[in-house]
Amino acid sequence: MRFNFLLYCVICMMVFSCKTDPQNVEIEPSVEPKESKTITKKEIESLKYNDYALSNDASKTVNDWQKYQELNRQMEYLKMADLSFFKSDITLITTFINDFRLEIPNALSTNEINSRITALETKMLKLNSLLLLDNISKDEQIKAIKEVFVAFSNLNLQINKKLEFEANNILKPN
Repeated sequence: MRFNFLLYCVICMMVFSCKTDPQNVEIEPSVEPKESKTITKKEIESLKYNDYALSNDASKTVNDWQKYQELNRQMEYLKMADLSFFKSDITLITTFINDFRLEIPNALSTNEINSRITALETKMLKLNSLLLLDNISKDEQIKAIKEVFVAFSNLNLQINKKLEFEANNILKPN
C-alpha cells in the first residue's frame, strides 16, 4: 500500500510539474551599443596640431580675396563640427577650389603657395569622400578633418613666410 501511494505521488508530481502550454521564450537580441557616427565639437577641439594664423600683413593682403575669406569661414564651421560644406557634392568643392586658385592675389601667386593649395585641395577631397561613405570609421573621418586643418594651417604659414621674406629687404653686396 505504501508503495502504491508513493508511486501515485511520484506520478502526480510528474504530471503537475509538466506544463501543457508551450512556453513563449523571448530571446532578447543582444544589443551592442553602437558608436555614434556623429562627430562632435568636443572631438574636433581635442585634435592637436599647429594652427598658424595669418600675420597682420597677410591679413591685409588676403582681405580682398573673397574665396580665402569663405574658406576661412568654412574652417571655422568645421571647428564647430558643421560638416555640411565638406559633405556636399564633390563638384561644389572642386568648383570652389578652382575659383580659389583663379582669384589668388598676384602678390601670393607663387609655386610654394600653389603647392599648399594643391595639398589643401587633396585633403578636402579626401575628407569629402570619407564623410560620404557609410562604412568609414569615425576615427578615420576625424583623422581626415585633422589633415584638412593641418593643410590649411600650412597654407597660412606659407603666406606668412612669403610676406615676411618680402618685408625683409636684404641688400646683397656687390
